[in-house]
Amino acid sequence: MIPNNYVSFDDTEAGHVANLRTFVARVAEPASRSTREGHLTGSAFLLSADGTSAWLIWHEKLQRWLQPGGHLEPEDASPWHGALRELCEETGLSEADVSSDDTLFDVDVHTIPARGDEPTHFHYDLRFCFTLRTGAAPTTGRWIALTELAGFPEESLSRLARKVLAG
Repeated sequence: MIPNNYVSFDDTEAGHVANLRTFVARVAEPASRSTREGHLTGSAFLLSADGTSAWLIWHEKLQRWLQPGGHLEPEDASPWHGALRELCEETGLSEADVSSDDTLFDVDVHTIPARGDEPTHFHYDLRFCFTLRTGAAPTTGRWIALTELAGFPEESLSRLARKVLAG
């Protein structure tokens, strides 16, 4: 799931990596939504073709701007495939509109508030970086400069931007 040689960007991400590894080792079905305490998710950090901006979408349930992503499905061959599927579903892009390798870019563990019959739980998010191909255009969301995003109060988003800016 997380390569043994994965290097966390900072102490916060190192804590997320440790929590995710413990979770995966402890539960039988870490990607299943039926695992009530939490589950694996996949998300896509989409960069503009020139690498200076990131694409964010409005998450209606959480009422904030986030990178595209969501729950892994049984048909997803890997978390990267799940992130790519979610990216296409949430932006109107096709797989041919983006480029990426399947290298894990970031790990984040965050709380999802209770809603309906679903209790408060954790999303163990595996994040992958994608780049928009020249000429393609997402249909929902907005671009934000990485330099602006790096200063966002939402730590998990600002870390993604700071990682790209750090090279």
